[in-house]
Amino acid sequence: MGVFYMSLLPQFVPHGAPVFGTSMLFAGIHAALGLLWSGALVGVAGAARRALSRPAVRRRVQQFMGLAFIAFGLRLATEL
Repeated sequence: MGVFYMSLLPQFVPHGAPVFGTSMLFAGIHAALGLLWSGALVGVAGAARRALSRPAVRRRVQQFMGLAFIAFGLRLATEL
């Protein structure tokens, strides 16, 4: 990660700005955005887990996956 920051971030530092301070600011922004994105993914995954654990939804997902496997098998059987 250090090599990434040392090689990529300095090209975005404005001319005349302190390189170390600006690079640290960019790295902090990158870390904050990563935390926000990860938090959003955790929230969505939790909601999806609750929705997908319901028996009716689980049954529909299994039916869809069964149809998908049958379709893939038919396609494979008809290929030359």
